[in-house]
Amino acid sequence: MLKNHTSEHFPFLGISDSYSLSDFRCRTTFYTALTRLLMVELGEDEDEFENFMLPLTVSFETVLQMFNNNFKQEDVKRMLIGLARDLRGIAFALNTKTSYTMLFDWLYPTYFPLLQQAVERWYGEPACTTPILKLMAELMQNRSQRLNFDVSSPNGILLFREASKMICTYGNQILSLGSLSKDQMYPMKLKGISICYSALKSALCGNYVSFGVFKLYGDNHFDNVLQAFVKMLLSVSHSDLLQYRKLSQAYYPLLECLTQDHMGFITDLEPPVLLYVLTSVSEGLTTLDTVVSSSCCTSLDSIVTYLFRHIAKEGKKPLRCREAAQAGQRLLHFMQQNPDVLQQMMSVLMNTIVFEDCRNQWSVSRPLLGLILLHEKYFSELRASLIDSQPLPKQEGLAQCFRNLMEGVEQNLSIKNRDRFTQNLSVFRRDVAEALRGDGGDGGAEPCGLDMMS
Repeated sequence: MLKNHTSEHFPFLGISDSYSLSDFRCRTTFYTALTRLLMVELGEDEDEFENFMLPLTVSFETVLQMFNNNFKQEDVKRMLIGLARDLRGIAFALNTKTSYTMLFDWLYPTYFPLLQQAVERWYGEPACTTPILKLMAELMQNRSQRLNFDVSSPNGILLFREASKMICTYGNQILSLGSLSKDQMYPMKLKGISICYSALKSALCGNYVSFGVFKLYGDNHFDNVLQAFVKMLLSVSHSDLLQYRKLSQAYYPLLECLTQDHMGFITDLEPPVLLYVLTSVSEGLTTLDTVVSSSCCTSLDSIVTYLFRHIAKEGKKPLRCREAAQAGQRLLHFMQQNPDVLQQMMSVLMNTIVFEDCRNQWSVSRPLLGLILLHEKYFSELRASLIDSQPLPKQEGLAQCFRNLMEGVEQNLSIKNRDRFTQNLSVFRRDVAEALRGDGGDGGAEPCGLDMMS
């Protein structure tokens, strides 16, 4: 079976019209199972791997020849769709560095250009582009540290360059589709964008690429893919970001990676783009999806921490750190021009803590401390607004809760200080709930939210 997995032995591996394109999904499962059988005794035997891949090699060579000559498009598309699904199943099963390297060496550099051409040519046909993009996303997954190549190997950078080309190609082409109807929006555009974001997130968080190398040697693949990310993002409405679960669960974790490790990119964004990103974070904080809301909290915490540390070190930076100081100054200037952005998010987080069933309290606590330290005056107004909104008998108890919240908390964002605030916040939430439930002279009054932005 490991040497005879062709359409002669398994008809569903062919391109016959008797099988619909949706049936091709089974090929991924088939090759995952087949590759796991191969892995039992594969070890480091490259010849065994080459023999296993021989049917796919023949198919790829056939497609290459057809691409270079007059060809029947439908046949080529069906072959490529099948091959992409087959390879995704194989890649999913290869969880060791040795076996994954064999697959990469088989793919690069011969067959990646073919996949690029297919995406460029048939970008408007999701049935073709989706399997190819999903294959690339799978190849970017550093599962079980399989992409931790040897120190002398350039494979990590080479893989990222290929992914960058494909994402940029797809992103630039998909934006040329123009306006789409509501029912076409997800299958024709948003699904592909979500897969691209997922692939990029895997690359950024995979720890197998040193991204500083690209700038050092004048390679623009990293900058290009980040610009493609921005272009695709600006073509999506905020409502769509949250409406489509797969898109939101790809975008927000990607943004989390960018804010944690690439704040230079964030600070370089044009003000309208940065405002769009921060607005998406603000709206994501209120979602019921804990994956999304937690990613938003982490992204916000990274931005707030970066800003706080810049303010703390302003004027103290030596000359060699001037570039970092300028980046921080750009972000500070933006926040000074748009103070309501962070204030609105503080209001949202406080509402979540006080009035809602907060399922990710630890995540919420991390950015909240930074927001309080950056906007102490606004926090005081927020606190006074909440206290004044309650019946008179409850106000003193609520005021004491707020005093206890900041007890022992210093004016810094050290880990120790953050942990102290997180502990205080847990007690604060419990005490506020008890205070608001307590009977008073006007105990029937309903507590109101902290809408300070209206």
